[in-house]
Amino acid sequence: MFIEISRVSKSYRVGEVQICALKDLSLQLEKGGLYVILGPSGSGKTTLLNILGGLDSPDSGEVSIDGEEITSFDPRGLTLYRRRKVGFVFQFYNLVNSLTVMENVLSTKYLSQDGLDPEEVLKKVGVWEHRDKFPYELSGGEQQRVAIARAVVKNPALILCDEPTGALDFENAKRVLELLEEVNRDFKTTIIIATHNVAISSMSSIIMRLRSGELVEFSPNPRPVPAREVSW
Repeated sequence: MFIEISRVSKSYRVGEVQICALKDLSLQLEKGGLYVILGPSGSGKTTLLNILGGLDSPDSGEVSIDGEEITSFDPRGLTLYRRRKVGFVFQFYNLVNSLTVMENVLSTKYLSQDGLDPEEVLKKVGVWEHRDKFPYELSGGEQQRVAIARAVVKNPALILCDEPTGALDFENAKRVLELLEEVNRDFKTTIIIATHNVAISSMSSIIMRLRSGELVEFSPNPRPVPAREVSW
């Protein structure tokens, strides 16, 4: 099993209030799948992605990725794990505006020893002709495609996407979903998309739903639909 989460809990203190972001959560996911985690704001989606990505640690429980128990890693170990195995795609792109498209992609390529050809990746996501432009010269959809290229070029085993279509119109959102689907198929990358958009879950081979930090649904989806057929 590629991802194994066992009884993970996480809480945060905000002023005098203790917020439980995840409650005794357990699940297993196979390698090479495209998965969608559903839930409204505050359900624990981002906390779960941050723990899977080594950006945060649980208060209790264990997380293993590709045979490595990342919850046992020290800060240096988590840094190496993020470099080697994880790519991130965020809602608001997080590109460096002072770097060109090509420079943004190159900034992550060399974090990995097995990085892909940047030209190939930029052509794959359809922004090769914009390689010398700066992010602020691109549309939102184009910026998100660059963000996907930046995540993919490391050739990571796992790509985590936090509301990747949340800032996009319908047509650009559909194109981003199609790109993630292509990356999953062509590079065999395990992809997890966290979203509040129920329609996107139809792409997933497993329906996962969080509510108030608890996993309230984990059920197979026998007929995942192609991204081009997702509609909302």
